[in-house]
Amino acid sequence: MRYLKLVFFVLLFENNAAQQLLNPDSFLGYSLGSKFTPHHKVVDYFSEIAKKNPEKVHLINYGFTNENKPLILAVVSTVENMSKIEEIRKNNLRLAGLINDKPAVVDLPSLVWLSYNVHGNEASSTEV
Repeated sequence: MRYLKLVFFVLLFENNAAQQLLNPDSFLGYSLGSKFTPHHKVVDYFSEIAKKNPEKVHLINYGFTNENKPLILAVVSTVENMSKIEEIRKNNLRLAGLINDKPAVVDLPSLVWLSYNVHGNEASSTEV
């Protein structure tokens, strides 16, 4: 897991939230896929998104690579869901049978986990 570069954790992402986020091409100054995007620029992009949209995007630094690069988790959701993110997370654990403190609620938002660059030399997943 120490080779994990970037993990995306997405919760019920609204279309209007996507419209408010800065386009990666505009931020980077080139079209994604036209050249290699280094890890620090990806982290800078997500940091900028989180800074400009703190009510919808939250970054969690959960460690560092063996090259001392930050490992981040980006939580992206609606304002309403972000206010109850811990409740949604715990309910997902209940649905999976990992905690049994109370019954799971079936109608809470779904979780989507997108994980990219699990090996340091997989540049293509960042550009996709």
